[in-house]
Amino acid sequence: MHSWKKWSFAFIAVYFIFSTATFANDSFSDIDSDFWANAEISYLEENNIIGGYSNGEFRPGNEVTRSQAAIMIAESLDLDTSNRPDPAFEDVDESYHAYDTIAAVADEGIINGDDGQFEPNEPLTRGQMAAVLTRAYDLSGEYTPGFADVDEDYIFYHDIQALAGSNITTGYASDNTFRPGESTTRAQFSVFMARIMNDEYKQEPVDTPPLSHFENRITEAEETIEMTMYEEWEGEFQSNEPKAPFEEIENTFLDYYTEDMTTTVWADFYENELDDYGPALAQAFPFRNMEDIEFVTRNNEKVVIGGTEPETELNNQATYYEYTLVQQNNAWYIDSSEDISPNNE
Repeated sequence: MHSWKKWSFAFIAVYFIFSTATFANDSFSDIDSDFWANAEISYLEENNIIGGYSNGEFRPGNEVTRSQAAIMIAESLDLDTSNRPDPAFEDVDESYHAYDTIAAVADEGIINGDDGQFEPNEPLTRGQMAAVLTRAYDLSGEYTPGFADVDEDYIFYHDIQALAGSNITTGYASDNTFRPGESTTRAQFSVFMARIMNDEYKQEPVDTPPLSHFENRITEAEETIEMTMYEEWEGEFQSNEPKAPFEEIENTFLDYYTEDMTTTVWADFYENELDDYGPALAQAFPFRNMEDIEFVTRNNEKVVIGGTEPETELNNQATYYEYTLVQQNNAWYIDSSEDISPNNE
């Protein structure tokens, strides 16, 4: 192991070095207390790890360039930047202000160039940042669910896996993506660094089953409940005998739905709407016909899945539905299903 990897967080000093930047001890004028990365930014500021600009701003949305990332990493690891081999980048000569630092990180294999170019002023993408942090801090691990936009043959696949497997990132929960091609912002980098330094800032990894698990769960629920209610309606229709009280079939619903949805939504439907649907009861269960099904949001306690039921002879316009499932007793139960199409009143 290289000597530069033998470091202690107690001595880390990561600096955003810009000609206009200065360290600030007061709150940043553009960071509100409810800003999503406020705690991590404050933590780094309090520990003299990161600062803002001379006008009191932090500029959380600013992109981190490749040369700035090189400087930050080199400072954090206390790299010796003297007497390094010439990295031979065509766009970084010895007169460049960060030449020695770029030479050092290139020599250590932390940040590499491409086709003889380092592109020092280009933004560092999220995929590249994953690779930089993984190499610099010896991160390892696997993120079992994976990200929808990171295939196994992607160049930074293993680095992103290590970053997520170390609980440094959970990606974008709304669609389970990492968005590796997007630029890394100052706020994002601050969050990554805070999580590397302090376990308290790490988020519990999203460890839910794949989308197919929820698709099967909802499909089975709707097919089972449809058949259960249809049999009750058919028996009542043919024999003119009252259908069974809801309490007698309630447990079938509770196998798939939360108690709240069962005793309110389904109990009401069974008592007051089932007869109106009759043989067309399948219309009350749209999931089997839905297309473009995807996660809307998900965490370890709740997932929301959305999809569109296309236009048909019975439905003169496409309808967008969202299903919410919650985890209870190590199983997932449907808690709501809603038509949230813009034209739904």
